[in-house]
Amino acid sequence: MNKSMIDVQWSFISIFTASLAHFILRIVLGRELGPEGLGVYTLAFTIYLFGMQFAAFGIGSALTKYVAEFIDDHATIRKYVSSGITSSIITGALMGIVLYLLAPSIAISFFKVPELEELIQLTAICYPFIAIQKAVLGTLNGFRRMHLYALLVITQNVTVVGVSLALVLIFGMGVKGAVIGFVAPTIIIGVLSSILIRNSLQKSSLWHIPALRETIVFGFYVVLGNSISLVNSQISVITVGYYLTSYEVGIYAIAVLLGETLTVIPSAVQSVTFPITASLYGKGDINGIRNVIFSTMKKTFIISVIITVFLAIFGQYLIMFLFTHEFLPAYIPLLILLVGNLIIAPFLAVAATFASIGKVHIPFQINAIFCILNLLLNIFLIPLFGIIGAALATTISLIIGFTVFTIVLIFYLKIDLIPSET
Repeated sequence: MNKSMIDVQWSFISIFTASLAHFILRIVLGRELGPEGLGVYTLAFTIYLFGMQFAAFGIGSALTKYVAEFIDDHATIRKYVSSGITSSIITGALMGIVLYLLAPSIAISFFKVPELEELIQLTAICYPFIAIQKAVLGTLNGFRRMHLYALLVITQNVTVVGVSLALVLIFGMGVKGAVIGFVAPTIIIGVLSSILIRNSLQKSSLWHIPALRETIVFGFYVVLGNSISLVNSQISVITVGYYLTSYEVGIYAIAVLLGETLTVIPSAVQSVTFPITASLYGKGDINGIRNVIFSTMKKTFIISVIITVFLAIFGQYLIMFLFTHEFLPAYIPLLILLVGNLIIAPFLAVAATFASIGKVHIPFQINAIFCILNLLLNIFLIPLFGIIGAALATTISLIIGFTVFTIVLIFYLKIDLIPSET
């Protein structure tokens, strides 16, 4: 078995573990707290995801690129990795302070859910630590040490599930316990994670200005692109929370949760295709990049079709079995979301190609346009159709987004419909 296949397996294991942890927590919270409690948790976690993007500031992706690009130059790698850790601590601390101060406005003025304030402030504590962890993961990905990458992700998610379940089920702490359940492990594991890259750290390079500048500039475009992508994926949850109630947020969260199972495999594959395409680009092998992209998208689409058919047929039974009959209204939005996720899944498997070829600004520019489109669709459709409108808005945006991204990618790489080599 070649190195790439082994890497994909480790990446899949890590992402599957993260998705499984996310899934288990939603099942427990849905059963224990009902749609409204799940809705409050979903809003808190969504805000945390946005904060995490800016806390990590794309430093992890920058380190993946530069480590893979300078894989044989250990002195240069130490400069980038050491400076990247420094950058992560700074950006994470700044994001934590900002979100802590904004918590009252977000919870009360925007969502009109007062209990959110304390939950948001709790999540603000862990941003410097999640930023460090993202930098470590980016470094491990660049080195293609996917077994250590998977170990870190698995440890994080298993701990989150264990602590969260204990606080919710044994100590009866409800939504607050679930939030503490992912905040506390994040802090501890974030501190310990740097041990995995200790050989790539160097005290004299913690403030290496050129490396700091390059990682921050690269990370700036990455975080903008990723943040806009996150907005596109979460804007429906936010607008549902704004226009409707926590109850509807909880129902819609289940549709999103099941629909996102289509993104598990593409996300795992992307973490492997990123360093591969970055390495090929560094060697000037554009034809190799073309072949990787074509093959990856084709295989991802076939797998995604199988998963989509399964969820469409058994979706109602899964909702009843895993949650309760209260969540059955999530089935129709799920069917709609499956269409959009099926279309976008193949591109997600190679989405990091723009970053690997130095066109990191492209995803941001395209996603910014479709973020506006997505928001307008949600504003128009949610008041008319409720959570079904939210699903429609997301799916329409995903389909248009896939079309434009594919056209632009073909343009930059001059990819034919059939690669020149197989």
